[in-house]
Amino acid sequence: MIFERRIPFFLISRHLRRANRWTLGLVIFLMSVAFVNLVFVNSLFNGVIRTSNQQVIDLNGNITVTPERGQEFISDTPAVVKTIEETPGVQAASARVLVPGVYTFGNVQNSYQTVAVDPEQEADATVVSQRMIAGSYLSPTATDQIILGKLVAGGKGVLMNATSLQGARVGDSVTLTLGDVSRSFKVVGIFYVKSVEEDRQAFISNRSLDLQAPAYSSKATSIVVKTEKKGDERQVIRRLKAKGVPGTFTTWKEQAGQASSVNSTFVTINALLTTVGFIIAAVVIFIIIYVDVSTRRRQIGILRAIGIKPNIVISTYVLQSTVYSVLGVMLGSVLYFVIIVTYFKVHPFKLPLGDVRLSVDIIDYLVRGAAVIIVSILSGLIPSILATRGNILDEIHGR
Repeated sequence: MIFERRIPFFLISRHLRRANRWTLGLVIFLMSVAFVNLVFVNSLFNGVIRTSNQQVIDLNGNITVTPERGQEFISDTPAVVKTIEETPGVQAASARVLVPGVYTFGNVQNSYQTVAVDPEQEADATVVSQRMIAGSYLSPTATDQIILGKLVAGGKGVLMNATSLQGARVGDSVTLTLGDVSRSFKVVGIFYVKSVEEDRQAFISNRSLDLQAPAYSSKATSIVVKTEKKGDERQVIRRLKAKGVPGTFTTWKEQAGQASSVNSTFVTINALLTTVGFIIAAVVIFIIIYVDVSTRRRQIGILRAIGIKPNIVISTYVLQSTVYSVLGVMLGSVLYFVIIVTYFKVHPFKLPLGDVRLSVDIIDYLVRGAAVIIVSILSGLIPSILATRGNILDEIHGR
């Protein structure tokens, strides 16, 4: 019994030693490519979803507080913001006043959303201050400064340039009209956050808005709340309500909207490509084992003729499939983590929603590696079973 168990290991070791090294290397490389394809596609889609979700948080916070139903503004915002900032789990908060404004630059005139903020609070709560592509961020004390989104400033080669200011640059002056009051602002910076909605906005300070439209003083249309930990939004909301913070609370997941539908699409595509990837891996192993069995029909017939049981022959080819798949997964892991992940960490995909890097889920990676090995074993099992069901004499004579 023990001797029979050793036979498959003896046969496979003999086969591997005598096999053509280039052929063996090619087989293992093909398995590694099939495995890398499975992991790469999944990591890419995970990266896209992760970047999309992070984009929502970076621009709108983990929680957004809007006026209560029937109210247009949140009143006494300095006190409200202070209460929010003192709440456990909150890292920063920024009150925003969103007002429609008409911008005039030279002969160009267009309407854009104007966001009035406390520059320091906004810098702590969102990433707008970190995404300046020209000039600088708003000064906390200046009252005549404005920063424009890239799609507002416009210029040659800019998306939607026809509806922009068509080339406003840092140092230029633009006229902002709110209602019947117009003021001139100096463009001190241009930001680009890779969000069409945000990049079609302009930011001014609360002090500037108070001078032009005093009615908005100490009011906000929304308050952006950044939490210390992602996933604690519901607990933080309960604490805010317990402290009497007025308003309607929305988490970043609820704000995602269109991003959620895009994420669902990516999940579906990922599942489809994963299925195709497993089929490819199965076909590769099946063809390899089938060809090997076909070319060794006489040897298999002789082994059976001298008393080697069919299950030992089957075990030999199952073991061969296992060796190919394990070595392929190992080589694929080295190629993936050492070369591919490292490369895209330095050179991420430049997508409209942001810079996308590969996001590796270790558990998913291990599951896919195990699945490739199992699929390979099953694919090697089928031709080996077929090879042991033929007539022994036909096998020996190659008929």
